[in-house]
Amino acid sequence: MWPVVGAVFPQAMAIALSPVPMVCIVLVLMSPRAVAAGLSFAAGWVGALAIAIGLVALFTDTVADENPEAARDGVDLLQLAIGLLFAVLAVRYWRKRPAPGAPPERPAIFDRIATLSGPGLVVTGAGAALANVKNLPLILSAGSYLGGSGLGTGSLVGAAAVFVAAASLTVLTPLLAVVIIGAEKSARTLQAVETWLITNLNTITIVLLLVLASVMIGQGLDLFR
Repeated sequence: MWPVVGAVFPQAMAIALSPVPMVCIVLVLMSPRAVAAGLSFAAGWVGALAIAIGLVALFTDTVADENPEAARDGVDLLQLAIGLLFAVLAVRYWRKRPAPGAPPERPAIFDRIATLSGPGLVVTGAGAALANVKNLPLILSAGSYLGGSGLGTGSLVGAAAVFVAAASLTVLTPLLAVVIIGAEKSARTLQAVETWLITNLNTITIVLLLVLASVMIGQGLDLFR
């Protein structure tokens, strides 16, 4: 199981390091209902990731049982396509980067998220996990790899659970810190994190996409074995 987990770990870390969801959880934890709001957002995030990765892995596992060679080629082709997509996106974000000294564009969700109700935060958490130009391809990539790995049911569930936990680290860790330390004591640190993330939003995204493009293309080249 663990070699398979290691193979999809870059995808999990890329999801975890997505800057927009990181800013969202920080803003939620700075709201008056910090813990309750954070739990709602985290529930949507974790639940959406778990369902999505499970469905993709299950579908690929079913295909692999019927035609393992075709499933393996399909996974490699998907990895290669996603790698090329991320390379194109990196160029696109580079061309759209703010001019020197200009403030970065602020996504509209940042100004609304602290006012949302519990159900709204659950939906927003799910949307942050799935309705993302980067995360959904990563979920497809990791889920197809897990499903095509030949693991038994128990090991496959365990690998998927580790993937979701790793992909949720940057959502769950700040929430746990606020629960332990308290919202008031955490406020200054959260404010500093928010400012840094928003200032460097574009740069983080570009670097992340370039690294992912390299990893995905490298994995996808196994198609030409």
